[in-house]
Amino acid sequence: MELEAKGICFRYMSKTAPILNNVDFTLKEGDKLALVGPSGCGKSTLAKILAGYIRPSGGTVLLDGKPLPDQGYSPVQMIYQHPELAVNPRWKMSKIAHECWTPNDELLKDMGIEKEWMSRWPTELSGGELQRFCVVRALGPETRFLICDEITTMLDVITQAQLWQTILDIAEKNKLGMIVVTHNNYLADKVCDRVIKLTDINHI
Repeated sequence: MELEAKGICFRYMSKTAPILNNVDFTLKEGDKLALVGPSGCGKSTLAKILAGYIRPSGGTVLLDGKPLPDQGYSPVQMIYQHPELAVNPRWKMSKIAHECWTPNDELLKDMGIEKEWMSRWPTELSGGELQRFCVVRALGPETRFLICDEITTMLDVITQAQLWQTILDIAEKNKLGMIVVTHNNYLADKVCDRVIKLTDINHI
């Protein structure tokens, strides 16, 4: 399976300058790609376009040569930097964990999720604990590509290392393609096979 960004363009208003212009790249299943660049260069916008959350002003995102599905569970899943903004604060963690699919006990254990956390509210968990749920939610059996947008930036160093090791192990096991959006060049080199600077492929 292949995820392709083809001529992606984006501007927030019709009369403003584009922040993305004619961006092209391809990611194959099992590949790990780092998308790096300074803050404000359009990394997160491109990530949301690739995951189907926003539509590009021009160009298209293709999954095996076809547009991303409009309905149902998407094979391209995205994890955000701020987990507290990605969950429903009125849901308990059990409902959040089972929102998209039913994770098994083995995955929950691998992610370090304690059983007693399931009965808690999001505000009763730390950022690292909450992010583990967001990762699990994105790892349904139909997921083929995982987009990680600065997902450990707000976490302590030990939690960062634990979370990345678990994600990489699962990606390897399931042959997931990964896009790691980051401004951290060390992280990019450490977890990915290929690094792309957005400024090199963004023709503005």
